[in-house]
Amino acid sequence: MGLLRLVALLPMKQRRRRRRRTSADESTASEPKIKGSPWIHSVNSGGAKRKRSHLTLDRLPQDVLQKILALLPMQDAARAACVSRELLQSWRYYPELEFSTKTLDLDEHHTRIQGQLATDVTSRIDCVLQNRAGFWVKRLKFQLQFFLEVQNCYIDRWLDAVNPGIEEFTLELPWDGRMKYNFPCRIFFHENGCSIQSFCLYACAFHPEQRSYAFRSLKRVHFSWVHTTTEELQFFLSNSLALEHLELWHCHYIATLKIPCALQLFNFLRVVRCNMLQMIESDAANLSTFHYEGPIIQFSIVESLQLKDVSISIYPWLNLFDDARAKLPTFAPNLETLFLMSADETGAFYELSNLVPGKFFHLKQLELAIVGPRTEIFFDYEFLSLVPFLNSSPALETFILHVEETAVQHSHLVIDPSKLTKIPRHRHENIKHVTITGFCPTRKLMELIFYILENAVSLKSLTLDNRIRGFEKDLLVRVSQDTGTRDFEEWQNIFGDNEEFLQHTRRAHPNPYWEPYLSHIAITKYILGRVPSYVELKLLGTPPDEIVSSISAWERRLGIVNCPQSVL
Repeated sequence: MGLLRLVALLPMKQRRRRRRRTSADESTASEPKIKGSPWIHSVNSGGAKRKRSHLTLDRLPQDVLQKILALLPMQDAARAACVSRELLQSWRYYPELEFSTKTLDLDEHHTRIQGQLATDVTSRIDCVLQNRAGFWVKRLKFQLQFFLEVQNCYIDRWLDAVNPGIEEFTLELPWDGRMKYNFPCRIFFHENGCSIQSFCLYACAFHPEQRSYAFRSLKRVHFSWVHTTTEELQFFLSNSLALEHLELWHCHYIATLKIPCALQLFNFLRVVRCNMLQMIESDAANLSTFHYEGPIIQFSIVESLQLKDVSISIYPWLNLFDDARAKLPTFAPNLETLFLMSADETGAFYELSNLVPGKFFHLKQLELAIVGPRTEIFFDYEFLSLVPFLNSSPALETFILHVEETAVQHSHLVIDPSKLTKIPRHRHENIKHVTITGFCPTRKLMELIFYILENAVSLKSLTLDNRIRGFEKDLLVRVSQDTGTRDFEEWQNIFGDNEEFLQHTRRAHPNPYWEPYLSHIAITKYILGRVPSYVELKLLGTPPDEIVSSISAWERRLGIVNCPQSVL
């Protein structure tokens, strides 16, 4: 806001000072005057003392003013343009126009505007675009979800503001389940080629015709709730040879996504909840980041030495972790960061000697989220089934495990040392940080923690967080949104009958501190004594000391005795 204060103060105050100057001051021979300089100096009649200097922004060259305004947010730059004609002229060269609730000064309550308010906002947009007609705009964004409905004729008129030099274009329309606007590809036509590099569409249809389009400048594409078919998307990608970044969200008319090998610069792909999608095929040799979230589909990805970041959140898949450990090294040998979320992981434990070796030689961060499993048979998850993942990652430094409703313990944990699963020791040289969220003191989860403490020789910190991150809640919301799709029907057929059973086994207790209290007692009894002195143990979501004392006193009155010392 400092620049705005300067702009607001000048030039009006400067003009008032000039009017008050006396003729003697104007005739002072010793006053230096530098023609064209924005700095004005003055000295007294003795020539010994200099008055304060003033910077008059409106007297700066236009190119300098344009660069100054370009550094301001759009709202501040527009307000500054009201101060003087020079700043107004510079504002017309401001490189960005964004129409959103923020820039149009609408609060969070204006979500579905209609009637007179919608008319007023539409007129404001028309006025701004009319004043900027014929002037260069680098970034043009219409984020119009706050309308109840926008007439197509208004959108067509606003799109006429797309000039040949634009580089970023965004059109986000209100979404009510129907595609009411068919985006015109005419903005990609220009005799010198289209300059658009970033292209974002939300809640509209995109149907490029089989003709020559100038997509060759496109680098980033983001489609959300866009109606486009497999063939149309394939044509679009085949003619976007400079494409580097592609995101598809809720595009339900695509059955197959193919990334052609001709996209030599393509490096980022994210696909989220495209429910009719059945296969992703990528021949892009330089793909470095791949994120997928949605129902189970087929993947066919050419081996890429650049692929270093993979994130897969999927359902229903009973053995995602095993499949990923076996298949990912074949097409992502240099993988460094991996996130996997499985909604129905069974976690079957196999003898380590019988497992097919798969190596992630460069994997440094592994993050796993286990939501479910959703069947009564596999409800007790075998957390030691994750050990092969750790063993196959010799460079692993950070391991994060999110436990979502898989570990349930309603009473105090008692571990019999003779019943602990015996597995071979494996020296993990590089694991430094381990975090477990949704921690619950079950024997099988404790076995995994014991294994890490015994074999991670370079461990620096162990974080046990009793709080649940909410992966399951988000997933259930998404599944409910899929009603009527093939994926929702499959989900219901396999897991729907078990929902009633799960309602009785989910974490629920009249005392909200009961589970954190059980975790506190189990950590005190079984983990504290195993943590080496050089390892920092962080406990999050633990109950306050007074709650622990209160529950302990209550248990003593009932005759329940808990030994705080380790029994192992």
